[in-house]
Amino acid sequence: MWFRSLRIYRLPVGWDMTLDTLEAALARHPLARCGSMDMFSRGWVYPRQEGVFVHAVNRQWLLALGVEQKLLPTTVVRQEAQERAAKIEAEQDRKVGRKELRDLRERVTEELLPRAFTRRRTTWCWIDPVNGWLIVDAGSDARADEFLEVLQQTLEGIALRPLQTQVSPTTAMTDWIAAGDAPAG
Repeated sequence: MWFRSLRIYRLPVGWDMTLDTLEAALARHPLARCGSMDMFSRGWVYPRQEGVFVHAVNRQWLLALGVEQKLLPTTVVRQEAQERAAKIEAEQDRKVGRKELRDLRERVTEELLPRAFTRRRTTWCWIDPVNGWLIVDAGSDARADEFLEVLQQTLEGIALRPLQTQVSPTTAMTDWIAAGDAPAG
């Protein structure tokens, strides 16, 4: 497993979480399957097959957030609601109003949600407690924010700061290529 899209954060100065404390905190919030009326469910999953929520190697920790999400496209809900509205209009010879159409959409969602497919995804995180780094493998800020939100709920308000550089990596690399000279190292 390789991290592809990194979001890098600084752990708070003096962060003294132990492996056992972190494991216990994550174990209190495992991923539960989506209920029949839930659109999504989030919780911690085992990063490896060992049955622990924190995979620790050489004082480096690997975590995994699991998310189950119901797949119920809005186009399907809208189409079914419009078909029902057309049926009401034909049977009762009246126009269906906005509020009634919204109620129809809600009813259709409630009926289709228990039968919707569920998709599961995992967001990975590497914590380097020795050097104070938390790295999330997330292709978007929204996915990283979702991970951090669940982590902050689990660890009750851990304050993380995103990595800030004086020059953006894109600008620095462009300058290197334009100048034909990269820094040593």
